[in-house]
Amino acid sequence: MLPLPTLSEDLAAFRAALGALPIDERANVMHGLPKREMRKLWEEGLPLSLAEMIGGEGEIIRHEGQNDLLPGFDRFEKHVVARAGAAQGINVQRFAWVTGPGHFTVRAEGEEVWFDYTTLATSVPAEWPALVANDRGLGRLVYGGMIDRVRKVVDGMVVGKVFRAGKPEDHYFMLVRR
Repeated sequence: MLPLPTLSEDLAAFRAALGALPIDERANVMHGLPKREMRKLWEEGLPLSLAEMIGGEGEIIRHEGQNDLLPGFDRFEKHVVARAGAAQGINVQRFAWVTGPGHFTVRAEGEEVWFDYTTLATSVPAEWPALVANDRGLGRLVYGGMIDRVRKVVDGMVVGKVFRAGKPEDHYFMLVRR
């Protein structure tokens, strides 16, 4: 069993042990981490490149997610794809019928990757829901003005922090690449 990040004197050892786990076990660790642990991993996050989050042209990459929201609202997926020289994504979660699909663009900013809900692509893959602006309807309460800033934990696993209107919020999430 891995020690919690906040109890680890050596986060590098924690990362090495986590990175050695099979992907399903990493996902189980992710699903068991409370907010304070995600915060610690965010604060000590590693550089992340855009290439680590996307696949080849047109290949949709699924990232299983866990956030610090209430149970029932805490599990989701982010699907990302590179198309025509740009990257974009969508949230897949059980309340999308209320909140909307949560489309976003994906870009590298310094040593982070940003999921930008304020800038949308001009089209989406055929199998995705149609583009919907994130500043309308109930979706604006979830996605309006939001940018998720993402850092690496280990290869194939990242941690993110929510920023809204340029200001940090005390909300975190993690993703495991599937």
